[in-house]
Amino acid sequence: MTSTAANSGRRRITTKAYTAEDQALDQIAREAEAKLAAKRASRSEAREIRMKELEKQQRENEEKQDRLYELTNDLPKNTMRHANSRRGSDDSSEEGTREIKSQLNELEDKYKKAMVGSAQLHNEKQALVYEVDLLKDQLEEQEEEVIEYQRQFKDKCKELESKKRSYQDLDTECKTAKYQLEQRDKIIRENGMVIIISDEGVWSLVKASSPNGPLTAGIPTLDIVDSKLSHDVDSSLGENAAILEENKLLKEEVKKLTQNLEEERSKKNVDNHQMIEANGPEMQLYEIQREASKQIHEYKLKLQKAEQDIATLEGSVNRLDSQVRRYKSDAEDSEKLEDELKQEKRKLVRELREAQSQIEELRNHNSHLQKRLEKMKQSRNLVK
Repeated sequence: MTSTAANSGRRRITTKAYTAEDQALDQIAREAEAKLAAKRASRSEAREIRMKELEKQQRENEEKQDRLYELTNDLPKNTMRHANSRRGSDDSSEEGTREIKSQLNELEDKYKKAMVGSAQLHNEKQALVYEVDLLKDQLEEQEEEVIEYQRQFKDKCKELESKKRSYQDLDTECKTAKYQLEQRDKIIRENGMVIIISDEGVWSLVKASSPNGPLTAGIPTLDIVDSKLSHDVDSSLGENAAILEENKLLKEEVKKLTQNLEEERSKKNVDNHQMIEANGPEMQLYEIQREASKQIHEYKLKLQKAEQDIATLEGSVNRLDSQVRRYKSDAEDSEKLEDELKQEKRKLVRELREAQSQIEELRNHNSHLQKRLEKMKQSRNLVK
């Protein structure tokens, strides 16, 4: 329960920190959007001013062309007055006016082409500037995401290092417990003692019959020996009678020793001081047995706890490794998605630019056709 409460507290703290960071990022995004809106407004105003200037220049050029056209129309009227006397000069003036008209038409076409080209270049420039601004915004967002991923990766690395350190500490504790058990067994062997485990799981130390025998023995082993010997008696009773008698004697001796041990324990509980004065060596042996059994039990518990902690740490290390791998795969997927979005954005910007250029061309062509229509109407009115 405490661990869950601590985890919930940490989550609340992290959520508060994340909300503060999100607010800061939202404010930065709002400022960037406001700047972009201001830039777009200024660009649209500049574009309108530029278009007005171009329209003004085009109007002035059209007025000049109209004046030239009126002059050229006035020339044949003047020549018609002197038609009878100067027919040769009329032919030459008509040829001159035709040449002037053709030159004017060529100049008009060149001027219109230049105007259309300049408008297209201006539109392309504006589209490229807008694309650069968008790419800058995306780059800033990606840098912020990279910083966030780096921070998370550092936190996970720190957590992994702490788990590794705790794993090493538990490993050293386990090794020390094993070493202490080995030292305890060595001391028992050097003193010529043997650990006997009863059916109830009680540990006790007795003198060993053979110095090179096993360190631990149990009362159930005597029952196994008894059953084995009783099985062999059917074949050779004479040879194993002595062994059976010896087995019975050993059982009786073990019972006597256990009874004596129980009596000594009861006496110790009644008056420990008197027992120490009366039976000093026996009480020392009993104290040694009790301390040894207690230490063995404690060491076993420590060993089990250390093994459990090691298993949990290994599981946490594996979990952290899987999380790190998952974060790496998420980062790679986000990079791939970012590249795809960039490509799609470039495609859309290209299509938008082409559509805008086509719209501008159509508008210019429409305005040119309207102006030609007006000129044709004016010329017809003048001819009439």
